[in-house]
Amino acid sequence: MWLFSRRKHQAEPRTVTPVKAFKADCLSYQAANLQGIGKRSNQEDSFGFANVLDVTKIKNKGLLAIVTDGMGGMKGGKLASDTAVASLRNDFEAFDYSLDLAEQLEQSVFSASERIYGLLGGDGGSTLIACLFYKEKLYFASVGDSYLMLKRNGHLIHLNRKHNVMYDEYLNAVSRGSLDKTDAESDPEKHALTRFLGMDELEDFDISRRPLPVLDGDVFLLCSDGVGGVLSEQCIFDCLNNNTAPAQMCEQLEQNILITNKRYQDNYTALVVKCEY
Repeated sequence: MWLFSRRKHQAEPRTVTPVKAFKADCLSYQAANLQGIGKRSNQEDSFGFANVLDVTKIKNKGLLAIVTDGMGGMKGGKLASDTAVASLRNDFEAFDYSLDLAEQLEQSVFSASERIYGLLGGDGGSTLIACLFYKEKLYFASVGDSYLMLKRNGHLIHLNRKHNVMYDEYLNAVSRGSLDKTDAESDPEKHALTRFLGMDELEDFDISRRPLPVLDGDVFLLCSDGVGGVLSEQCIFDCLNNNTAPAQMCEQLEQNILITNKRYQDNYTALVVKCEY
């Protein structure tokens, strides 16, 4: 996540960790993760899965996948991102599947934000992408400027929106009947976040009130802006090759990040979930 300029640092070793395939009643899922430090001095991204290797739990409680990106240049970025992952995983274990899952996911996000605020007092925070795959449906929540993308039927679809100054100004302009992007794109604070976990009084964020049906062949990408803000949509589309395993998709994403060789390459984290019969 870009908020402050940083000096260039040497990249440290990155990891691509494959995760075994698991099978639900109908669709099966394969998952993998990628994480690298980029040219930063510290890793402030975090990620987590729940139930990824337990077929019985997948059937009964679903698969939870989370990516968080601690706010660089502020206090406790890594603490914030780690706290968010731990908080959501802990709350997920207590979900009641006889009740509305979207509401419970929403409340777990509010709870994570409150926990981070209690630790950092609003002086630090984290973005969030959280996905719950349950009975061939996807529930998701998004706060900040990380990315949730779906490759389906030859198209790459953004499922969430960014919560930053530029996108808020876009929406304000549209509400006034204007499609002019000039002011929003020229704002020097355009990348500053307007919503993040750990802010005082987080009021609203992206939450899927109605779950998205998951289809055979779907590939989902959850990533920090060190991936989504660096690689082009065409590049990401090409990396999410349906004929390869998620671990290979992650390797392709990393290779392209390294080829791009952005001067101030941020930490980068990606989770890929492939759905198929």
